[in-house]
Amino acid sequence: MSSGVWTKINKVVQMDVLLDRLRSSMWVVPIGILIAMVAAAHGLLHLDSELELDLGMAGADIEGARGMLQAVATSMVTVAGVVFSLTLLVLSQASSQYSPRVLRNFLRDRINQAVLGVFLGVYAYCLAVLRGMGGDSDELPGLTIMGGFVAALVSVVYLVYFFHHIAESLQLENILKGIEAETLAVIAGLYPQEAGVPDDEDAEVKDEPEFPTLKVANEKAGYIQHIELESLLDIAESLDTVIYVPHCVGDFIAQGKTLAEVIAGPTPDEKLIKKVSSAFSLGVQRSIQQDPAFGIRQMADVAMKALSPGVNDTTNAIMALDRISVIMTELSGRCFPHRRRMVDDKLRLVVSRPSFENLLGLSFDQLRQWGSANPAILFRLLEVLGDLMNVSATRRRRAVIQDYARRVLATAEAHIKEPEDLNWIQNCYKQRIEH
Repeated sequence: MSSGVWTKINKVVQMDVLLDRLRSSMWVVPIGILIAMVAAAHGLLHLDSELELDLGMAGADIEGARGMLQAVATSMVTVAGVVFSLTLLVLSQASSQYSPRVLRNFLRDRINQAVLGVFLGVYAYCLAVLRGMGGDSDELPGLTIMGGFVAALVSVVYLVYFFHHIAESLQLENILKGIEAETLAVIAGLYPQEAGVPDDEDAEVKDEPEFPTLKVANEKAGYIQHIELESLLDIAESLDTVIYVPHCVGDFIAQGKTLAEVIAGPTPDEKLIKKVSSAFSLGVQRSIQQDPAFGIRQMADVAMKALSPGVNDTTNAIMALDRISVIMTELSGRCFPHRRRMVDDKLRLVVSRPSFENLLGLSFDQLRQWGSANPAILFRLLEVLGDLMNVSATRRRRAVIQDYARRVLATAEAHIKEPEDLNWIQNCYKQRIEH
């Protein structure tokens, strides 16, 4: 792919990483709504002081309005506590029943963030209005009071919808659908249809450079969340050298471990080390923006939890497997981006990325192992593998899938004791894989 296209993709990914961090913060939206409501209170108070509007509030006075606002403010704090408690309960249940990895989706949920923000915002609105209303003899700010009344009604609607949303968000179908949609969006951005080469043509790339290199070590431990490939290309081009990145996005890097290797002299260059290090973003947890494998990991974890002895829910495991099949179907038909990045026909950057075989194993290995004595799981695995063979872009991928299907069949023959169940799986293999 041309350098210009990679530049656009990398800039989009960088922005997505920043937005993802903001979206995953429970405080950003609530604080934003709170500030907006305080600004609205001051704005309406100013309008009331400048305009004389008759809003049909005859008989109302400052004292009565103050009592209403105090009651609304008190109730909003109470309801906000209830919302916060319910949110924590949902997070706890999702972590124990499905997987701790799916918690990020609940934290990113705009509805949860907005509901908490609405109640805190109405509370702040009431406080701001109470402070700016003036004494009992002052004119009643009708527009401002009406704004508080409308805000209180809106908060009641949000509360009812929040209970409905909480019930929906705990349904596994919605959790898996959300992970699937997010992962497919990342795949579409990182693996455009016209990009890269099939794995068959990428096999000759070596993992280790054959020349003396300057190793750039990691200063702190963490997961690689983002790599600014364009920055590394610029560094390599300016130095007329080649940079090797031995780790994939999503890998955990211990302190002092090599982040990148630059073909250079034996003398360390501190400025160069800082430039290369700044192209890597690390965090305490994985991010999906450059890492579609993390989406697969979340779904696989849900399936593992469903197959654990404490849960033992085959249906949930099959549902997770179905969603994984959607991701792998999308990947099977796409060419992966080339590991070698060229600038003006000169090799400048070699990056690591998971191969199709790696992603296939990540998707199905643990399901095959944990479901080794479960005929329904093994049967569905063979069905999915058969479907993947029909959409795979290359002969090599089809051979990888077929080899993996043989492993599934071998697992069934080793662990399934019931002859009829084993015959059912063997027939599926013949029809889906050997046809």
